[in-house]
Amino acid sequence: YPQITGTVIDAETNKPLSGVNITSGNFGTASDNDGRFTLDVPSGEKVTFSHIGYSIISTNAFDGMIVKLTDIILQSQEIVVRAGLKEESLQRSTASVTVIDAISIKRTDGSHFHDVIGFIPNFNAAGGTSRPRYFQIRGIGERSHYFAEGPPNFSVGFVMDDIDLSGMGMAGFLYDLEQIEVFKGPQSAIYGPNALAGLISMRSQEPSHSYDAYIRFSFGSDNIQRFNGMYNVPLGESFALRITFGLDTGDGFRTNKSLEEIRKNTNGRKENIIREKLLFTPNKNFRAVLTIFKAKLDNKYDAWAPDNNKDLFTYTNQKGIDSQATDAFSLRTNYSQNKLNTTLIVSQSETDLVHAYDGDWGNDNYWLQPPYYFDPNVTYWNYEFYDSTARNRLNKTIEGRVSYGDIVVGYYIKSLKEKDDASGWLYGGDASSATSQFDFNVSAVYTQIEKKLFNEFVLLANIRKETNTIKYEGKANYYGEPLDFVSFNVKHNLWGGKFALQYFTNDNLNLYAGVSRGYKAGGVNQHPSLASENRPYNPEFMTNFEIGLRRYAEKSTLHLSAFLAKRIDQQVSISSQQQEGDPNSFVFYTSNATTGSLNGLELEGSFQLSSALSFTGSLGLLNTHVNAFAFESDSDVTSTLGDRSAAHAPEYSFNIAVDFGQNEGIFARVELSGKDKFYFSDSHNEMSNPYQLLNGHIGYNFGNWSVKIWGRNILDIRYEIRGFYFGLEPIWNDELQDHEYPDKKYVSYGDPEHFGVTVDYNF
Repeated sequence: YPQITGTVIDAETNKPLSGVNITSGNFGTASDNDGRFTLDVPSGEKVTFSHIGYSIISTNAFDGMIVKLTDIILQSQEIVVRAGLKEESLQRSTASVTVIDAISIKRTDGSHFHDVIGFIPNFNAAGGTSRPRYFQIRGIGERSHYFAEGPPNFSVGFVMDDIDLSGMGMAGFLYDLEQIEVFKGPQSAIYGPNALAGLISMRSQEPSHSYDAYIRFSFGSDNIQRFNGMYNVPLGESFALRITFGLDTGDGFRTNKSLEEIRKNTNGRKENIIREKLLFTPNKNFRAVLTIFKAKLDNKYDAWAPDNNKDLFTYTNQKGIDSQATDAFSLRTNYSQNKLNTTLIVSQSETDLVHAYDGDWGNDNYWLQPPYYFDPNVTYWNYEFYDSTARNRLNKTIEGRVSYGDIVVGYYIKSLKEKDDASGWLYGGDASSATSQFDFNVSAVYTQIEKKLFNEFVLLANIRKETNTIKYEGKANYYGEPLDFVSFNVKHNLWGGKFALQYFTNDNLNLYAGVSRGYKAGGVNQHPSLASENRPYNPEFMTNFEIGLRRYAEKSTLHLSAFLAKRIDQQVSISSQQQEGDPNSFVFYTSNATTGSLNGLELEGSFQLSSALSFTGSLGLLNTHVNAFAFESDSDVTSTLGDRSAAHAPEYSFNIAVDFGQNEGIFARVELSGKDKFYFSDSHNEMSNPYQLLNGHIGYNFGNWSVKIWGRNILDIRYEIRGFYFGLEPIWNDELQDHEYPDKKYVSYGDPEHFGVTVDYNF
């Protein structure tokens, strides 16, 4: 018989499927790692394709055929967690990790990581930037990183294709991703200081040895336009190349009404990325992947208004900027021979970021109206404030690890240099311009052992020993008059680890319990006038206890975890306004002011009612407590705060979604997510309101085409993503014949309702 060749792929992800059983009469074969197969049958012969978890297909054979298999059980059963020290099945993991696979990512109807945040229990993000950069897991994580807020050391790590982008999450686009892994709880034994609260790992699709391509267009309200695509091509027998690009623009959902001019795009986004991945596999033992990544976000920023109006009007007369340009690469090499496995990962990223804003959120005409009556012709000065920070960060990492059987040893080296140039009302108004530079160096060694104790019990233990140093230099002046030069170094020796025990009652049920110790490096307070003893702050430590279960059945999955953690020498970041009548005169200070605790539950599950109808959901319950602490709230007042929940830590969060559809024909999705109220800051007691968001889409698949109509925040809910409490508005007081600046809560809202159409074509 002549030979028939072809490729088998997943119908939803278009990824090659290996190990597919292919039979025709007495002849049979299986697809290889790239989904390819060869079968000795004539054209037109009936061929059957079968694979665990997929519907069986019988079709007529022809040379060059592409066969798409549709899953009949949930893909989470086959998910592999890749961001740990060793790749492992999600079902066997002792980590509290949420994995969002390629199918779920595609169903979000979004383009950025913030579009999938609702899937993740006990997870939050802070507004204040054009795209989220700062995240909180179980109530722990930074909410901002303005000039003079300290070193670039974050409680929540953010890694994309082995590139450390912590604090630079604006580059987290969803284009052509394999999966997103969100680890909750201390991960310091694996990821070091950037993972006290947890870690976000985004991994893109790897090249394959088969031709593949797609393009996608989206058009939506508020002038949303997205165009992205992918092209995968084999280059001989050993190389393969995958190129992904994305363009994303929109007006930013704000209308600026400054002066007589109405502008629609003062909060607009103009973003593009390109990623190239080169795969080299000269033999079955060696594998190397080179990733080159470039992102440019030329975004504006205009999201606040003095009247907190829900019509999303703004009144600024100075241009806000929130731009980021990142150039990065990573190289991951792996060699395996029997039980021996070696991995070397090298990465570098350079990011230029500009964050500038109109600090009074108004204009001369706005402040001239009642109740302000602020007339520059009378006061002899304009109520106008503008701050700008330009930041350059160069981050290099090297990691090597060797595993033999169940033992892993490795090392990690990181060198980060960050330089800031700022102008405006800095250090509480004490400086008009300033520069700062941080050199942050980390070196660490670690080891992990996994031991099977009995038939059903598995023990896992790991430990990490780390040394990190932070060198800081700062210069500042007040309109040409220099302030004290600051040069200060800190050095810490830290360790973290994890001990976990698993019990497998059968192949479908995993019970686990563990204790872990995490840490976050200390740092340097930057204000030039601080005494030496008040400049440094110490590391923070956290001990976390966790128990959980994972259960997998033919049509359902369940993951339940309960956790209890104690924070020791908790770092508290405080901001306070120093000058009445200057909304930008904030001083930032971090200290080890107190201790804290947290506990809660996380539930994630799914159920496949039929091959066309499925349900997924998650629930997070969280209780946090920060003990009382005192701080100087303004120039001459000492306040006591704490003895309450942590900031940006809602007591509940949930998500539930219903999906309908198969490979061909109509498909649809309805998704509801929500969060409880939460405190905005450690510096005041103002809170957000609870909210629920409804998203959904309906579409049609036909051949290589897919068209869908989607909507996000369909009920047009105004939900608060960031809040401040300070004196902004110059209220005229007739009795005093002067302006007063009362403290007031100000909020920024998330995106309102928006709708669009997306068209996909797979080549």
